[in-house]
Amino acid sequence: MEKIIEILHTGDYSCVIKNQMEVRTFTQRGVADLYDLYQSDPLFMKGASMADKVVGKGAAALMVLGGMKTVYADIIST
Repeated sequence: MEKIIEILHTGDYSCVIKNQMEVRTFTQRGVADLYDLYQSDPLFMKGASMADKVVGKGAAALMVLGGMKTVYADIIST
């Protein structure tokens, strides 16, 4: 998890997701990247770890639907 957190903070990324050995980086604002990933490759989300700068209710819902295992966020809504 520390590696993807470091990638998030050193790169210009909105979120970083790792599943097994594959790491993907994303740059769109809001939930666009999560929605696109959920639509195009939902199996990558299953059991994945994610580091994000800001997580709101919509992003959290997509993470649950996708079956993400662990999440790190700089800021998260209640």
